[in-house]
Amino acid sequence: MQPDWKGIDIDNLPIKFGQILKFEKDSITINAIVLDFDKDDRGIWIGLCCINNHKLFGRQIPSGLINRKRLDLLDLAYLNIDGLEQYQVVDNLIIDKNKVGIGSISPVSDFVELKRTFDNGIEQRKKEQVPYNKGLTDLNPVRECYFEIEKIKNKP
Repeated sequence: MQPDWKGIDIDNLPIKFGQILKFEKDSITINAIVLDFDKDDRGIWIGLCCINNHKLFGRQIPSGLINRKRLDLLDLAYLNIDGLEQYQVVDNLIIDKNKVGIGSISPVSDFVELKRTFDNGIEQRKKEQVPYNKGLTDLNPVRECYFEIEKIKNKP
């Protein structure tokens, strides 16, 4: 559930961990923060956590059956490096990698798919969230929520 970049040369990538990217196309804007990298036979993928109203897309899930604790995880869209177009770096945050837990993974290849993932994420978060310790046997409990960006920042 933690970011793991073993075997990936991230030093030569055009973007860096902790950068907030703004994607713009046809007067549509999506902001997302770079929180992970992955690599497979199709190349390098950039793990982006979408931001809505300065809050991160995340989810709260139960951990353990007996001593139920809550895991706060982030939902990432993995954009293939070939689809990294029409963006600008708008900020560079110092993020504590150990505070980044990955909850959901959605591969996207271009802006259209990123927009679809973004819109679906917003719609899901409009629903009433089921508390992490409730609905454990429900088929489709709503665990999605928003987190403050401060939650993952490195605190001096």
